[in-house]
This record gives sequence, C-alpha cells and structure tokens, in this order.
Amino acid sequence: MKRIGMFAILAVIVLLASAIPSVKAEGAAISVTDSRGVTTTLAQPATHVAAFGAFVTNTLVDIGFLNTAIILDASSSYGKSGIVEVQNYSADRFVTVSSTNKDMVIQTMLHLADNSTWNKTTDVIIGYGYSTLSTMWSELQQNGFHVITFYPNSYDGIVKVVSDIESVVGANHSVSQRMSYVKTYISETLNEHGINQTSEKIKALYASYSANTLRLGNGGSVTVDFINFAGGNNVANDTSKGVPTYEGSFSAILQLSPKYVLLDGYYSGSAAEFSQLIGNDSIVVFKMDKSWNTYCPDAAIGLWTIASLFYPQYFSGNTPIVPAAPQSNDYTIPIVVGVGAIVVVATLVIALRRRN
Repeated sequence: MKRIGMFAILAVIVLLASAIPSVKAEGAAISVTDSRGVTTTLAQPATHVAAFGAFVTNTLVDIGFLNTAIILDASSSYGKSGIVEVQNYSADRFVTVSSTNKDMVIQTMLHLADNSTWNKTTDVIIGYGYSTLSTMWSELQQNGFHVITFYPNSYDGIVKVVSDIESVVGANHSVSQRMSYVKTYISETLNEHGINQTSEKIKALYASYSANTLRLGNGGSVTVDFINFAGGNNVANDTSKGVPTYEGSFSAILQLSPKYVLLDGYYSGSAAEFSQLIGNDSIVVFKMDKSWNTYCPDAAIGLWTIASLFYPQYFSGNTPIVPAAPQSNDYTIPIVVGVGAIVVVATLVIALRRRN
C-alpha cells in the first residue's frame, strides 16, 4: 500500500505541474546583430552605455534610461541637439566622435575603463554604422569593448534600432511597440476609408537642396517611407534609378505636380523660400524636423505628422497609444485541471485499496 500511495502522490505532482502556466525564464542572454553584421551578446542588460550619436541619446531619453549614458557624442550636446535633458551636462561628458578624432575617442574609453567607470564586460558603446567610423569601431573592439552600430534605411529599421536599444539597457519595449502601432493604425484607418489604391492617395515627393543641387527621393529611405506609410503616392519614384535619391530640377517638380513637397529638415532656408524656387503656390512645401530621420522614436512623430498633413480628416493630435492587452491572469483552467487531477488520483487509490 505504501508503494501505491507513493505512486499516487507522484502522479498528483506530475499532473499539477502540467496544469501550472509556464513562465518565461528571466535573465536570458541579450543578443543584438548590428549594421556591420557583428553580433554582441550580453549576459544581462548593460549597466552603462556610450551614447555616440544623438539618436542614441534621444532614444535613451524617451525610454527612460538616459542615466545609463556616462559618455556622449558631442552631437548630443544641448547646443547641437536641443536635447533639454543634457542641458546641464558638463563638457567632459562629451567627446567628438569622428574618424579624424579616432584616437581621442579610444583614449577616452580606455581612461574610463582604467578608472573603473567603465566595465568592458557589462557596458556597451552604441553609435552610427557609417563606413567612415568602421576603423574606430574595430579598434575599440580589439581593445575589449562591446560595440553596437546602427545604420537603418527604413522606418521599420528605425523601430528595430529602438527595440534593440531597449533590449540592451533592459527597458520594456513599449516605445518601439508604439512606433510600430503608429504605422499599423494609419494603414488600418486608411483601409477603412477605402484609401488603398495609388490613384486615391495624396501625391507627394521628398526633396533636399544643398550646394545648388536638388535631389528627389526615390525609394529605400526613411523619408520616402514617411510618404508611403502615411498614405501618399511618391510621384518622384523612378524604378529605372536604383538609388535612394537622384538629382532633379525644379521644373521636374512642376511636371510631377505633387500636392505636397516634403522638404529635408537640413535645408538652410524656410519652406516659403523653397516654395519660391518651385514657383507654384498650389504645391505645399512642408519642412520636416531634422530629428525624424535620426534613428530614434521621433520617427513615429514624423510619420504621424505627415499622415495628419495628408489626411487631416482622419488623423490629428498626438500619436495613438497601443491598446491595452487583455489581462492573462486567469488561473481558472489550471485550477480546474489540478483539482480534477487530485480527484482522479484519489479515486484510483480508493479503488486499489478495495481490490487489496
């Protein structure tokens, strides 16, 4: 009988264990593959980061982890980036990150490591994936530093950048999820109103103008994604040109006849001045914010703003919030299964006793 009782107890334990909801293991390793194809694996979220790009600093601010940045690129300083949260940072918190200042950057990082401010095992350098910086990144890695670079060319790519940074510092993914939701919300809303054919979409194009050279957006870029995902028809798209932008003319803009021209945020003049160069007041020029194309959560604001520009009857106000997911704390089924398991095993024990 003792053996029967033991088997019964074991059976109850097994059945109850199968009824308990599984819980995802915490403390799993974090792996991020960057723009160079280099994979960095961390045993835990980074304690500190080097924010070597304003996009990193902006993202850390938005996800609530700016305190992890102990050294920043000079482009993140308040005077250059306008990031209010770093306005009172001392000058020694910033370093110019460039190919010509490579040695200074490396020496700065080595100094931080030598005085134990930086831990090469747990801390991560995050920066731009520009080819001009590749030598510096390689030398930092040779010196034992973790380096993760980013160089996205699409809206979804920026969302992935934000998500990866969230993972690296141990933040939840609410910001990147909201960025994805903005795109989804716009698409679903336009579909609900039957705006899903090219002929029904707002005609627009992206333009940049510098050193007397006008370039039009073709494809494979964040700015063109703004047009496409906001429900626009990029009239400057030319499939015969396999480049993101191509040189154009103001007469070409007139011929393409867009309703809106999305002007590069780095254009030195105003939207009104650029409009005069086009010479047609019926074409609306909208100058974009520079931060919208800098690999940070501001991209979602840019996409939403463009959608609101194209379709003010459907979109306005702040970016939409991801709907709350249904609570999944209902343990009714596991409890019922567990109780059922006990009843079954108890019945089995009683039956075996009667037989004996």
